[in-house]
Amino acid sequence: MAYTGSIPDTVARPRDWMTQMACRAEDPALFFDSSREHEARLVCITRCPVRAQCLANVKAAEEGAHCDDRDGVVAGLTGTERWRLDADATRRQGEPPPLALHGPEPCGTYTAMLRHLWLNERMDGICWSGEVRRDYANRHWPKRSRRKAPRPGAAAAPEDQS
Repeated sequence: MAYTGSIPDTVARPRDWMTQMACRAEDPALFFDSSREHEARLVCITRCPVRAQCLANVKAAEEGAHCDDRDGVVAGLTGTERWRLDADATRRQGEPPPLALHGPEPCGTYTAMLRHLWLNERMDGICWSGEVRRDYANRHWPKRSRRKAPRPGAAAAPEDQS
């Protein structure tokens, strides 16, 4: 190839990091399906090399916004979690106050996991295993068998007399 004399464009642009996002290779519906929230977190937390930039971008974009204006899992946090952690977010009367992270929440708890994600701290194995246990419990919680009350006027079931 002959030298043309032109200089290649190597200037860094503000959103160049977006080309490296792990979520680009995933179905976008994954990040908006509440039943697949854990899978979306998994992509963000374990596979994304630019989660810090994504978190900074979403914090700036959503600063002060109400939870109705926040959707999906971004940087490993759901819209409601981002709203609860944003001290400047708009709140209506009767809505919960922002979550205050008071320091070293016990690892393995939900609040500790949120602290790690919101403050862009390294997620330790104890907090991640707590998230895995919570997800498993939510998916496999036994459905209560509901006894149907007898209809008025219906004959009662015979009792076992042994």
